[in-house]
Amino acid sequence: MRKNQALVITLLFMTLLIAACGGSASTVNTPSPTAEPTQQISQPGAEGITVIAPPIKVSDFTLTNQTGTEAHLRDYQGNLVLFAFGYTHCPDVCPVTLARFKQIKDRLGESAAQVTVAFITVDGFRDTPERLNEYLKIFDPAFVGLTGSEELTREVIKEYGGQFIINDTEGLRKNYTVDHTASSFLLDADGQWIRTYEYNTDPDIVVADILSVLGVSAPTT
Repeated sequence: MRKNQALVITLLFMTLLIAACGGSASTVNTPSPTAEPTQQISQPGAEGITVIAPPIKVSDFTLTNQTGTEAHLRDYQGNLVLFAFGYTHCPDVCPVTLARFKQIKDRLGESAAQVTVAFITVDGFRDTPERLNEYLKIFDPAFVGLTGSEELTREVIKEYGGQFIINDTEGLRKNYTVDHTASSFLLDADGQWIRTYEYNTDPDIVVADILSVLGVSAPTT
């Protein structure tokens, strides 16, 4: 990994805070790194967006999608990819994130065809492809669900400066919660990381930003 990319990952890892997905969870926005080459977008109304400049070419992965088929990051190149990490037993943060993804997709209109929306589980033990398939249908059957081993998922989330903690102190793998990074991420059509969206970012702001990446003018109201 080139030095500037390593710097970006290190800074984001240090500043990304974990959102606790529990009954009394509170979500904390992710501060933007202050050092180059990452800078916060500056135009008015773009709160909650971090621009990754220059874009970072992230590693490909091998996960399993909700149909049980092996999936790779390269499978989605040609589209933008909007995604987040989470798990299906999450009582608060993850349903809100997926509901916002649905709002974003709907508000993108025809441009939504150029965006793949994905949900990568941090709970591969419980989140089988079948479980992901049923869960994502609640929000949008076109959403992509991805699952894999804990080790592999840790490798993937680490590339984006994130992490997760499985709260299973008794080791029973039953009725546990998972604390995880709550931010969302955007990859360009070449599979490069170009945006981080804080958890509480207004969907309309995300829509306007995605349209700008696509070179499409936002609809007037």
